[in-house]
Amino acid sequence: MSTILVLCPYVPHPTTHGGSMRSRVLLDALVGEHQVHLVVPVVDDGDRARAKALAAALPIRVHEVAVPRQGKPEFGRKVLAWARGRSELLARRWGEATPAAVAALLGSIRPDLLVVDSTYALPIAPLGDTPLVLHLHNLESSVFARAEPQRRAFADRVSRQFEARTIAAAERAAIARAALTITVSEVDRELALALVPKANVVCVPNSVDLERLPLLGPPPVGPPRLLLVGTLDYPPNFEALTELVAQHLPTLRAAFPGLVLRVVGREDAGRLSAFRGREGIEAIGPVDDLRPHYECSHVCYLPIRSGGGTRIKILEAWALGRPVLSTAVGAEGLGGVEGRHWRQFESAAQGVAVLREVLGGQWAPLVANARAFVAARYSHAAAVAAIRAALRSVSPVR
Repeated sequence: MSTILVLCPYVPHPTTHGGSMRSRVLLDALVGEHQVHLVVPVVDDGDRARAKALAAALPIRVHEVAVPRQGKPEFGRKVLAWARGRSELLARRWGEATPAAVAALLGSIRPDLLVVDSTYALPIAPLGDTPLVLHLHNLESSVFARAEPQRRAFADRVSRQFEARTIAAAERAAIARAALTITVSEVDRELALALVPKANVVCVPNSVDLERLPLLGPPPVGPPRLLLVGTLDYPPNFEALTELVAQHLPTLRAAFPGLVLRVVGREDAGRLSAFRGREGIEAIGPVDDLRPHYECSHVCYLPIRSGGGTRIKILEAWALGRPVLSTAVGAEGLGGVEGRHWRQFESAAQGVAVLREVLGGQWAPLVANARAFVAARYSHAAAVAAIRAALRSVSPVR
């Protein structure tokens, strides 16, 4: 049995957001076949409780590293990091002493394999001879390099440009060093190969555990209820929520009197406070079980304009039986057919039109088609088997 050290930029428990779901698939693929050590950052007692719960749920050893709470850095600090060719955003998640602590742990454990779970764990990955596997949830450099329709402030545009370059440099160096890189979509696989053409890169699509996500019954009777699920500290999700509330919700509520938007997701920065108490909005925040929130909703409404990878939130909605209304960017990489598995909108007026069509007769066929599609292509069991097969190709892990 091999020993594997995994570096994760958060505590992946419970599985209430896309990143934690993907990390859990990775851990499920490792346990049973390997002795697993997991390094996670701990900011407060909540993180410590989640780390202990994870250690109790899986046969792994969890190593907590204390890190300061993230704050918005001064622009000068960003410039200093960029001048050194480093990403300030990646480094911000960790304490200054974290890399040394992880290096010491690596020397103590002497693992057969080091697994970096997402680009955000790269700043603490020790250099050395230990074989490296990258498990990339996104090619984060492409997320920041993407041209977006919304006009940003000058400082934000400059920040994104420099972060795209420095993150690309970090990803390029890591992919070149890695014995294996795993991506969640073929689009990301091509992006990784564009950075390092001769790299060993395989795609294992995002997935959902269908045993935990039974098909729900019909939606409640009454005015339409929209659901937006996502980690709100992740800029693409918060930007989607901001657009939904400012541009779409007034038009939707004018067309559908009594329509309600429910927002569910982690919000460490307290970003939901601006929306609480507003008419037509139910700002819930983080929850341990998402199913009741899907159950009381008619559709998921996702005006996503940025980001990368594939959206586990869409796979989850498909599995549970709730139609997805999304922008093209939000649904990219999943392979679903617009009109058969999901409906597309790019403006508030289009959102009203497709919602009217879904509620007017498309709801049931969309649900049936999407559930069958996700079961055929995106099961948790298939992803676990694919990750295990990919790791077996990396010596000395057998």
